[in-house]
Amino acid sequence: MSDIIFSDEESSVVVRNNEKEHRYEVSVAGQTAGHMGYRAIGDRRVLMHTVIYDAFRGRGLSSVLIKSILDFLRTHGSTVSNYCPVVDRFMRKNPEYVSLIDAKHSGTWVSP
Repeated sequence: MSDIIFSDEESSVVVRNNEKEHRYEVSVAGQTAGHMGYRAIGDRRVLMHTVIYDAFRGRGLSSVLIKSILDFLRTHGSTVSNYCPVVDRFMRKNPEYVSLIDAKHSGTWVSP
């Protein structure tokens, strides 16, 4: 899988898959702004916790990070087990991503 999964030159936002650290990272103008930890189990990703650092809060970066990750996983045919309440809120607002939840291993996701 590719290192960069989202890049927007206009806003200088980049989302990367840091496979070595098992996390997706969002950066702004080259500075790491936050991350989401994950575990890879075959084609399934177990999403753990979203963190946006204080200096970068209030810019909508958690939504950019989560949307980029989910779009990337969808493109690669992956499913998701979710344990992150921020991802829960995002999916409830964007139900088009609910289909990515693994039916047998949903994590803490409960269908609305």
